[in-house]
Amino acid sequence: MIRSLLIAIASGCLLLPTAAHAAEVGDQNASAPPPPATEPVPDHTIDQYRSPVDALNERMIGTASRSVRYDWRRSKIGVVVMGSELLERNNFGSTRLGVLVRHPFGSLMGEFGVTRAWTWSTDSTDKLALTPYRQFARPSRFEFDLNVGYPIAEGVVTSVPSWVPPAELVFSANAGLRYLFYPGSTTGLNFQDTLLALSDPRLTTHELERLEDRRLPGMQIDPARYGVLAGLSLDIYFQPGALISPRVLVAVPLLTPVNGTGLGFWYELTLGLGWTF
Repeated sequence: MIRSLLIAIASGCLLLPTAAHAAEVGDQNASAPPPPATEPVPDHTIDQYRSPVDALNERMIGTASRSVRYDWRRSKIGVVVMGSELLERNNFGSTRLGVLVRHPFGSLMGEFGVTRAWTWSTDSTDKLALTPYRQFARPSRFEFDLNVGYPIAEGVVTSVPSWVPPAELVFSANAGLRYLFYPGSTTGLNFQDTLLALSDPRLTTHELERLEDRRLPGMQIDPARYGVLAGLSLDIYFQPGALISPRVLVAVPLLTPVNGTGLGFWYELTLGLGWTF
């Protein structure tokens, strides 16, 4: 036991200088000032892509996707059956029935139509026929249309009745050129004269004479063969391609010095039903 006690006393004596030295070093470290902090090095690798906020506010930094229910711009062809009522500046009645073929060209809609137009007399024109007065009008005929439409506004709409599916509505401005063909008007002409007559912007004297037996009482045949129309249309597309297209057009007498029309401004109301593929 005495021997173990002596060993413990000797060990304690050896550890005392080491503890004292450690305490002295700790005191020196505690009193020493901390090392200075190093400043971060600025990164200039993306400086060439930076822009001030004012410059970003003056440019387009992104585009929003268009909500589309039916993308008519991706359709290949559309076929529309249309009926029209003509509101000419006379007392005759006129209506049209035909087919319109449509094809998109980017954001434009191109159209080609073939229509049969009928004209009939009314009680007013029958009474007018008893007087020396006449009104400009056009007998029954075929009409060929070449139109172009430009969308002004479009978007997806939902109807109040829940059973009507959502639709793509396109509001467009339209302009077109119309050609009138009167069957039998060139009877008696040779091939060359027929081509010359059909390309003339107004009906020839021969054609007016041939159409005399088809002229309604109180009518003076309008000589114009070409016409310019402009207006607005509303195309309503339903999945997978059904189309309803009401349209209002106005005849613009731009070609009056050339075709000699006497009708001036008149209106056309059209409703089309079709399908796009």
